[in-house]
Amino acid sequence: MKYIYLVLLALAYVAVRGGSEGVLPAYLVGMVLADTLLANRELIRRMRATTFALLTPFYFLKAGSLVDLKAVVTGLGLVVVFFLAKTVSKFLGLYPAGRLFRFTTKINLYTTLMMSTGLTFGTISALYGLTHGIINREQYSILVVVVILTAIIPTLIAQGFFEPKGREREVLFEDKRGKQDV
Repeated sequence: MKYIYLVLLALAYVAVRGGSEGVLPAYLVGMVLADTLLANRELIRRMRATTFALLTPFYFLKAGSLVDLKAVVTGLGLVVVFFLAKTVSKFLGLYPAGRLFRFTTKINLYTTLMMSTGLTFGTISALYGLTHGIINREQYSILVVVVILTAIIPTLIAQGFFEPKGREREVLFEDKRGKQDV
């Protein structure tokens, strides 16, 4: 675990020195190591605990402290338009794939709604745009609020109305080896 964090810190340093966001390498390393880490559940549990307790709050506090609520209220119409555009486009991109894999309607809706969030990469992109002068603080504020809403609202709908129960849940969370990860 120490070596993974050492690599992440080194990559974060290189990213910041290169003019990128320091959190981006963690996002990318997580995607690259996902299959490898599945074999070690204890390591995943410990890394999640450390990440969620120590690292994540600082990043989201930084990103959230830059939001101008006055700009969000002024741009409420844009928030609604961007929310709908992002939600509908992600839905149209994901739902047909579930149909292709012959998911039941309930599982397909649940999976589509849960996969349609983009909280981490959306905030990274917005913060990058703000810190590099690509967007201003008002635009940043609207984008971050939209990113947060598109993470929270579909998740609440998915868990409230479409969360698989019983055998559906077992089928959905079955891993590659045929064992259940419930």
